[in-house]
Amino acid sequence: MGILNDGRMAADIEKGVRRVRAAKADLAGAAGKLRSDTKTRKSAATREKIMLAATELIVEHNGTDFQMSEVSARCNMSKGSLYYYFSDKEALVEAISDREVEELISQIETVVANASSAVASITGIAGVLSSSLRPRSPLTLAVTRELLNSKQSVLPSVEGRLNRLISIFEAQIDRAKAEGLARPEVNSRLGAISITGAFTFAIFEDRPDDELQDSETFSRELIHLIICGVGTKKARREFGVEEG
Repeated sequence: MGILNDGRMAADIEKGVRRVRAAKADLAGAAGKLRSDTKTRKSAATREKIMLAATELIVEHNGTDFQMSEVSARCNMSKGSLYYYFSDKEALVEAISDREVEELISQIETVVANASSAVASITGIAGVLSSSLRPRSPLTLAVTRELLNSKQSVLPSVEGRLNRLISIFEAQIDRAKAEGLARPEVNSRLGAISITGAFTFAIFEDRPDDELQDSETFSRELIHLIICGVGTKKARREFGVEEG
């Protein structure tokens, strides 16, 4: 009987030891995850700090011809530490471009979600674009000028960045058709590409960018051109798009 009790006691002790070991392993894992999460948050904060400094330099230089040493100096960090987060200037500018585009698309999606009609949606999108795609805005300088100066093919990058915007415009043209505001025979995809191109390349128009009214006026003028065109009734008849 004593031997049996001794065996049970030993088994209980062994179970207790295993539970203690499991608890220690859980604590170690939790501590490791906490350290990892803290490191991730610090890394994200540092990346954001670097990108903010580079964005300021882009605006100050009116382009992307800044030096990485300027970024490291502004961030009070060594160039070695800077290159730990971004391998070169191209990677840094691309990260800024991606962030700016994401913010732009997010604003546009909010406008579309809250618009009561296709007209309100398209007008709202135009407002966001005209205020964001200013000639000296970080988005314009980081995306357009750097892409145009790139030694690599810019088409894949441009296509990738604009495709989401084109898809949003295409959906709004389809919505306008359903509301009787766009001709049913219009190619929605082609129309969306045309509208996106109009806004994208209109940024080269040198216009004041420090007043909200300028952006609103620019937006209205561009929307009027897109919707109404530049031709008179006579021109539309000449091109066979309007009967006499």
